[in-house]
Amino acid sequence: MLRASFVAAVAACGAADDPASGSSAAPQPSTTSAPPPDQPDGAAPPDGGPPAPAELDIDAIPWETGAAVGSGVAHKDTQNPLGDSAALLYAGFGVDLAGARSWATALYRAELRARGVRQLWAVQGPSLAQYQNKEIGNSKIAELLVSEVSPATKFVLVLAHSSGSFVAHELFGQLAGGLDPKDVTAGKIVYFDLDGGQSGLSAPIVARLRKAYFVSPLDAATGTAGFNTASMQSAGATYASAGGFFEVDASSSGCNAGATACVHVSLVNARPHDPSTARLELDYGKFDAAHPVAVAYLKAKAAEAGVVR
Repeated sequence: MLRASFVAAVAACGAADDPASGSSAAPQPSTTSAPPPDQPDGAAPPDGGPPAPAELDIDAIPWETGAAVGSGVAHKDTQNPLGDSAALLYAGFGVDLAGARSWATALYRAELRARGVRQLWAVQGPSLAQYQNKEIGNSKIAELLVSEVSPATKFVLVLAHSSGSFVAHELFGQLAGGLDPKDVTAGKIVYFDLDGGQSGLSAPIVARLRKAYFVSPLDAATGTAGFNTASMQSAGATYASAGGFFEVDASSSGCNAGATACVHVSLVNARPHDPSTARLELDYGKFDAAHPVAVAYLKAKAAEAGVVR
C-alpha cells in the first residue's frame, strides 16, 4: 500500500520542481549510541574548577511539541556543551513527526553534535506534495529561532528532503519578509535542498543565506538518479554563487537499477531498507550500522560553508 501511495505521489508531482515522497507509518526512534563528549562526564576541567555536569543523551531530553513550537514541529534544546548553533530538518511529503524526529536524532548523533549544534528542530512532511495547505507552523519556528540566535551561533543549518523543501522555503520567505526584523539570521543559514524543488526561492531570499546547495543523488553504476535532478541542476545554476549544484555518489546505496524512489531517499538513509523502492517508515525511522543516516553531502561542504564549531 505504501509503495502504491508513493508512486501515486510521484505521478501527482509530475514536473521536476514537484518532488514526491510517500506516506509513512510511525517509525521507531533510533537506537544508535551517542558518541562520548569531548570531556568525560563529571571530570574536573584542566583549570581545577568544579566537575563538568554530565551530558545528557539526546534521547533523555524530551521533544517540545504543540502550539508553542508550531503545528507539525518538534524542538529540542540538546544542551550540547560543544556549541550554540542550530539545525532544522524538514522531512518529505507524508513523513510524520516521529519519522522527522528519528532522522534528526540520527543525524545529531552522527554529525551535528560534534559540529556544535545545540538547538534542534524536526519538521514533519507536508500533507500534500506541493505543500498547498501551508499547514506547518513555520512562523513559530521563526519566532523561536530568532530568539535563540546570538553571536555565539556559528551557523543555522537547514536540511530539506524532497517536498520538505517547499516548507523550508516558506520559512526563508518569512524571515526575509519581516519575522527577523533585526536580521539576526542573515548570513548564518546554510541550506541543503535534498532532491527537492525550487519554488518559493528568489534572489533576495537566497542572498540572505550564507550558502545554498542543491543536492541530487546518482548511482553511477546503474545510471539511476533521484526524482528531481533537473530541478536541482536548474536551481544550482541559478544560485551558483551561493553554493550551487552538488551530486552525491549513491553507488553504495544498494538500490536496484531504475529504483528512483530508493535512490531519492538515499539522501536520508544512505542504504535504504528496500532496494526496489522507498519504505519511508523504515528509511526515516530505522537507522543502524546496515542503514546509516546519510551524511556525505554535509561532510563534503561543511568546511566551505562554515558548519563547524
